[in-house]
Amino acid sequence: MRSSGTENRESLPSSMSDTGKASGKRRNTLIFACSGLSNTGKLTMLAASALAFRRPDMYRASAAHKGVDVVEDAVSEGFRILTLDGCTDRCATKKLDEAGLKADVYMMVTDLGIEKTRPSDVKPEYIEKIIRAIKEA
Repeated sequence: MRSSGTENRESLPSSMSDTGKASGKRRNTLIFACSGLSNTGKLTMLAASALAFRRPDMYRASAAHKGVDVVEDAVSEGFRILTLDGCTDRCATKKLDEAGLKADVYMMVTDLGIEKTRPSDVKPEYIEKIIRAIKEA
């Protein structure tokens, strides 16, 4: 998947509306999440999974450590790809880059004001904050 249009990577929610073809409906989103060992890495997958569970009609979640095959499948199905990195290590983004793929939207948990700390620092309010940001993206 090559990005269409700009090459700017967004780390915070975009104000750009992402609509489907003729229907004007928002496209489904695959959240390609970091799933690292730090708290921010864990939060990416927890938020992505929670949102996919709540709204399976709009969202899918995939852990970056499992590879990019699911991204390629989602692109072929017309999904937009949202890469959710936990921190500046950019694990999920690097996986896409290695495969020559680009996301439509990039987000980073630390840019949302959540500090990378110890692995056990996973709070429900952090998950909800990330979910809100994804929905706004």
